[in-house]
Amino acid sequence: MNRSDVTCFVLFVASITFCLIVPLKSHGQDRGLTTFSGLTVDEVGNPIEGLAIGLVSVFDGNGAWFPTVDGPDWPDDPTAFRTETDSEGRFVITDAIAGPVLLVLLPYYKPETVILKVQIGDTFHYSNEEPWGRGIVFSIEQGEYIDNVEVTARHFLEFRGKVLKMDRSPLRNARIRFKVEQLGLDQKYEDKSSNSWGIETDAAGNFVQHINRYTCGPAFYFLSVTYQETRINLDPVVMQPADLTHEAVFTFENSLMPDLPGDAPRRFHAGASASVGGGLDAKNAWIINPANGHAYKKIPFRSMEVAISEAVASDAYLVTINSEAEQRWLERVFVPMWTLIGLNDVEKEDTWQWQNGEPVTYTNWARYEPHDTDKGDADYVILMGGQWIDIGPEDIRWRFVRAVILEKDEMPIKK
Repeated sequence: MNRSDVTCFVLFVASITFCLIVPLKSHGQDRGLTTFSGLTVDEVGNPIEGLAIGLVSVFDGNGAWFPTVDGPDWPDDPTAFRTETDSEGRFVITDAIAGPVLLVLLPYYKPETVILKVQIGDTFHYSNEEPWGRGIVFSIEQGEYIDNVEVTARHFLEFRGKVLKMDRSPLRNARIRFKVEQLGLDQKYEDKSSNSWGIETDAAGNFVQHINRYTCGPAFYFLSVTYQETRINLDPVVMQPADLTHEAVFTFENSLMPDLPGDAPRRFHAGASASVGGGLDAKNAWIINPANGHAYKKIPFRSMEVAISEAVASDAYLVTINSEAEQRWLERVFVPMWTLIGLNDVEKEDTWQWQNGEPVTYTNWARYEPHDTDKGDADYVILMGGQWIDIGPEDIRWRFVRAVILEKDEMPIKK
């Protein structure tokens, strides 16, 4: 074999070796990648498009997980690896970091969507639904390939507000307190919440706030804005699960003090506070009971004559309670204490009837009630929380009656 033949043979062997080594090396590199992929859907299984997903490296801070931060400054977004879902709700994160990670929806500090649960293989991980619960913590091994992950998420409700002064000019670059109270309509006591935020309006008086829903069904939303100790309350609105945004205009009816300089001490802080439970006390606004379609309104009590007169003027009557479900709904919406209802025995003693003439089909008397005392006839009935007490104008307790609930068969239409 001459030299040229040897050279050709060496090149042939080298080329064969290269063809064998490169695929093996490439395959080895693929096996070294850490990949995380899957699908993101809403509560009813529909894919969510354009959702930003991230994996954040975290460390255990005495039982609580915190993002790993490089350097002394805390970044606006500590996410190390991120992607967005496609039109089918699918996502892929390649070359992800190994070790303990937090699966989050972005932006990290101002989330617009909350993770409800994550299925990885046969394992389900459930998230704390509070906004700062953020997501799911789990561990990834180097080179691990995790696919077919299913993330179930819920969109926050986006409120877009505009704040106007008395002259209808915008309240520009002002620090306000925005408050939202939610009341679910599915008769569950836990579907109540109250949240408030310190927010800056922009140069046009606008602000945007994303709010976590505490109920899966329709709910009442009570909105208010406070500025310089003056509060604006809007009429409650009903939002359906499919509603993603709501626009509201808050207009002050009184003049305001001049705006504080930028370096003046702020009355409110930027953090959000939340509490779930308790009752909402809707006043001076017509509220629809979804069970019967009737409208109810709680107003201050002055006297029986004034109460009946105001009811007639509103084409309404003093509230009639026909079932335990209606009673419980009234308790949740109006928190009735020392609150007059339409039941009375004015015409004939011990013959109770409703002011609108409906038959009495349900009662919820407190213990030992009804009964007259030496303080005169107790011809009327008040709500003390969930119990009924009969009372009359000659009773010393009559002076503590402070509200009356009106009812009408149809919701009043604003013209």
